[in-house]
Amino acid sequence: MDGLMARFPKRDGAFHLRGAVLSDVEEIEDIVREVWGQEILADVCRAQIEDDACELWIAEDGDDVVGFCSAFLTVDRGGNRRWEMDLIAVRPGQQGEGVGQRLIRQACRGAARQEAAVARALIRLSNIPSQRAFQRAGFATDRQGYLLLLWSSRPVEGSTTRPNDVSLLPVDTLTYRGLWIEGLEKLAVGRQRLVVDAARSIAAREKRSNTGALIPNDKEHLVAADLRSQAKLHGAYYWYVRHGSAEHKT
Repeated sequence: MDGLMARFPKRDGAFHLRGAVLSDVEEIEDIVREVWGQEILADVCRAQIEDDACELWIAEDGDDVVGFCSAFLTVDRGGNRRWEMDLIAVRPGQQGEGVGQRLIRQACRGAARQEAAVARALIRLSNIPSQRAFQRAGFATDRQGYLLLLWSSRPVEGSTTRPNDVSLLPVDTLTYRGLWIEGLEKLAVGRQRLVVDAARSIAAREKRSNTGALIPNDKEHLVAADLRSQAKLHGAYYWYVRHGSAEHKT
């Protein structure tokens, strides 16, 4: 993405967007600290900058980096390609100027290049500003709520068979390494336990922080009670989705 740039109007003058380069890692880290009080995984950030299956865009106001947006490709066990809009952050002083919306639109263009049928973003129910930014960028939600359950990594002795009746998706984001389980609530209770145990073991072997599953609110009762009690609830979310690869005008 080196050298890619787009210029957009703002309230005073103009800000421009460009593909991140390795020298931006510290600025990205500063923004994450300022907005969320978290540290980034610098090695993952560098990898995203250099990986064609990822997008990492920077917004600048003059020489100052004021925001960024990251996205990456996932492919489930059925071969469905999804463009995951992962993190978007804008410094508090530049919020409300359309920076976030422009970053989302720009990063979304990677969906067409990766032949992903859908771009999607997981947004907390309470995060109204992000919901509005994604809506303005052409995303929509069906208002189905999801609970994010996380299980810590846990090694087991011997080899672990990778489940073939769910999707296990390794994800390396700017703030954590995890393993997503898709389809857990569709399994029988006994099978759920085996899948979660396997996922926790694989996550430990791959040095990932945890394994997690998004469960629809109305399907939470289908998750085994002991698995639910072992999990950490990490919030409630909506999926915001944009279908097709057509680019929206900026």
